[in-house]
Amino acid sequence: MAIRSLEAATPQRGASLFVGLLALLGLTRRRRASSPLIATGLGTLLLLALTGSTRRRRRIAPATAADDAVAHGKGAACILIASRNGGAQLASTVQRVRRQCPVFVVSDASTDDTAALAREAGADVLELSVNVGKPAAITKALRHFDIAERFETVAVIDDDTRLADDFIAQCLRRMTAGVSIAVGKTMSDWGPSVRWNPWVAARAFGYWKYQIFIRRGQSALNVMNCISGSNSLYRAALLADVASEQTPYIVDDTFWTLETHRRRLGRIVYAPRAVAWVQDPTNLRDWYRQNLRWLWGTMQGIAGHKVGRQATVFDVAYLGVILDWILYVALWPALLIAGALGTGTDPLHLLVIYVLGYFAWAAIGAVFLREWRLIPLAPALLAMDWLMRVNFVHAFFKAIREPRTESCRWVSPARYQTA
Repeated sequence: MAIRSLEAATPQRGASLFVGLLALLGLTRRRRASSPLIATGLGTLLLLALTGSTRRRRRIAPATAADDAVAHGKGAACILIASRNGGAQLASTVQRVRRQCPVFVVSDASTDDTAALAREAGADVLELSVNVGKPAAITKALRHFDIAERFETVAVIDDDTRLADDFIAQCLRRMTAGVSIAVGKTMSDWGPSVRWNPWVAARAFGYWKYQIFIRRGQSALNVMNCISGSNSLYRAALLADVASEQTPYIVDDTFWTLETHRRRLGRIVYAPRAVAWVQDPTNLRDWYRQNLRWLWGTMQGIAGHKVGRQATVFDVAYLGVILDWILYVALWPALLIAGALGTGTDPLHLLVIYVLGYFAWAAIGAVFLREWRLIPLAPALLAMDWLMRVNFVHAFFKAIREPRTESCRWVSPARYQTA
């Protein structure tokens, strides 16, 4: 495994000043003419001694996946995109990201010119004649392009994801020894065409809260229970191992995450400087369905991988997340109902506290995101906050009825024009 090092020169100001002081003493005390020379000579010897004991220290930077790629004779990274009818949106994505590394596209039985446009944009393309869904399409592409044999890492992104120009480089910096997945920072593609769309605003607000308060801590403890399926970098060998054409959960990256933890295949870390902008639902129907699918898949994973039944830090941390969900769904409704029944605090007072608190959070989010529109959109976000509770309950019962999925196929939300 190759090791990179950075030279960091240690300042020797104290020793240099001491040399000057010795020389000055020799001159001011009017000793023999050789005194300054002797003083300077002694100071020089002292400087050499200090330099020898505090030689330039090498700040050893841990080896990254890029170093491993050199050692293994592979490419450092590539990008894999599974798309069905991505068309011009996919072509635009390929044109942008291919500046960072090679791009591979698997067209999942597209009925438009997705494959041809992807080739024209510079991607290697695998065309499937039967719609198999994203997990199976990715698995087939990994084998078809021999990605694990050719590349050390592979980023899986959506066909409408916009990556920062240094996304791959930033992820590679985080992918040090023992790290198997580096998760990029997710941002809503909140451009002019959806400037006042409350559904996109809600996602932008949600991503900010989750990543700043939860994801960083989970990354430090290696207990990340959720990764970004639209913008993460994987060790290619790991993804080839955990990817399956018959993923048992409706969300493929939920399965990959839990397999990585359960089989101890490596750490999962957050790369906050690796920024990606994703498109979010723009209407109630798409927003609700996508949330439902994500939560359903998460709860399938909790049951399928028996989360909470093993004495590990990951299980304990995940139980904490589950407790947080329960409190989120039940606490405020319970307090309001108790107040209405006369057994608790006045519900009007509780409602005022809740609304003011939510507006305060929206204002803080607006400052950090530099999106002042969050403030006037706060009433809509507040209403969606309650609808999200319905999402949780719906997903819970859906996971009970359908704990496993035979096929991971879904319809993506409508795309919109981006910057």
